[in-house]
Amino acid sequence: MRLRKFSAWIFGSLIVLIILLIALGFLVDEPLRRYMEREVNHRLKGYTVRIGTLNFHPIDFSLDLGQIVVTQQANPIPPVAEIRKFSARIQWRSLLHGRIVSDERLEHPVVYLNLPQIEEEIRFNEKREEAETKGNPAPPQRGWQDALKAIYPVKINHFEIVDGDFTYVDNIPLKQIHLQQIHLLAEDIRNVESKPHVYPSDVQFEAKVFNTGQINLKGKADFLAKPYIGIKTDFKLAQINLPDLEPLIRHLQIVVHKGTLSGTGEIELAPKTKVIHLEKITIDQAEADYAYMPTPVDSPAGKQAKQTAKEASRTENEPEVLLNIDQLEIKRSNVGFINKGAKPDYRIYVDETDFRLSHFSNHLTEGRTEANLKGKFMGSGNLGASATFRPLRKGPDLNLAVSIEHTDLKTMNDLLRAYGKFDVAAGDFSFFMEVAVREGQVTGYVKPLFKNLKVYDRRQDKEKSTFRKLYEGMIGGISKLLENRPRKEVATRADISGSIENPQSSTWQVLVRLIENAFFKAILPGFEKDVSSKKE
Repeated sequence: MRLRKFSAWIFGSLIVLIILLIALGFLVDEPLRRYMEREVNHRLKGYTVRIGTLNFHPIDFSLDLGQIVVTQQANPIPPVAEIRKFSARIQWRSLLHGRIVSDERLEHPVVYLNLPQIEEEIRFNEKREEAETKGNPAPPQRGWQDALKAIYPVKINHFEIVDGDFTYVDNIPLKQIHLQQIHLLAEDIRNVESKPHVYPSDVQFEAKVFNTGQINLKGKADFLAKPYIGIKTDFKLAQINLPDLEPLIRHLQIVVHKGTLSGTGEIELAPKTKVIHLEKITIDQAEADYAYMPTPVDSPAGKQAKQTAKEASRTENEPEVLLNIDQLEIKRSNVGFINKGAKPDYRIYVDETDFRLSHFSNHLTEGRTEANLKGKFMGSGNLGASATFRPLRKGPDLNLAVSIEHTDLKTMNDLLRAYGKFDVAAGDFSFFMEVAVREGQVTGYVKPLFKNLKVYDRRQDKEKSTFRKLYEGMIGGISKLLENRPRKEVATRADISGSIENPQSSTWQVLVRLIENAFFKAILPGFEKDVSSKKE
């Protein structure tokens, strides 16, 4: 009887204790929510956090937060993030080994960023960097890590995000980057800062990109790095829809109409390290154009562009982001160049593109880069091009060879109107170029070739003015005088020699200028000069 009474007393006491603990949990929930919200916002700079609900479970010291909303103070609408539920649990098994660690889980976090919010974050970081460079007091860190510690001040051993959603909206209407079904798993998140290039936490990430693509990451991370986390991880991209990336590439003046992106590689992004290593990248069935629009040199945008180009050439061997590409392929694609600065504007393109780039780096210090291109120039001409880029010594160092054979000249009428003020009714165009650049000197030759050229056609040109018909008739007559009679070709050859205008120009600036001068200005072999001499 005594044993039964004692057992009943013990059991009853436990029941009462449990009831008291549960009641205590209800009593402390609201004061604890207010306290936690206040501490988080005290540590966080530039952002505000609102915690909708808090449930503290004193029996196992676990914690559940609900309806968490994060806003940027400079741009509070819309919220940066909304989190349905945050849970934290003590790992009791670890207590046997003398460690207090927790499992933490975010359920259905929705992150939304737009261009003004991103620009505000960039301005904040620029102010910090400028102040640190000048030795002035810098604005305080954002304090994300300290804010998280205030929520649950226990070392995190296991962190998981389930069913996350991320959206970035650009200022272009209806254009956005959207990741869904995000799943993140991180282990061993230490509560001490690590040395540079040390990433103590294992991390895995996967997400669906838009509706067709997939991204997977597997590597290491340093979640306590400041001002943002550091990560070193392998990645895999599969069937990313290129037009959906427009918000990320529009500043490059690239317009993409279709195509997919796949690839593998490795990235290391940390406060003092930015390395992107692309092992193999494939762009398939793309339709893309580079839309060139010249900016007046004396305009604010022109001065900024000039300064940007100057800084880019000066720091080509010291880039902020080190980019290495083992292999890049562009296949089954239509790639074009649109010149919106010409009158009329024109588009030149390569169809059935087969492009391969290997061993590329934006830090050319060793090895050499090779590029090869095949395709149909303007949809008809057989195009073959190759380029070799060697390490920079005294300026750009490269070889370039281009051959274009049997292009239907009528497809180039917009280009002919822009540079020669005329168009053609028929003709066959070929073009050959070989150029070498070494130690600031350019050598090589350019040879455009016209065959069966017919400039003036009464049926095609019946709507044109009498002066325009006369002008194009004279060009056609001059081409007859220049013909190689046995082969009925108009051919010229121009040898190239001289120095680079700006020895500090980047390799890509020199390459673009060479193609522009050699192709666009040599494509009309003295026609305008000959017309002027005939008039005299």
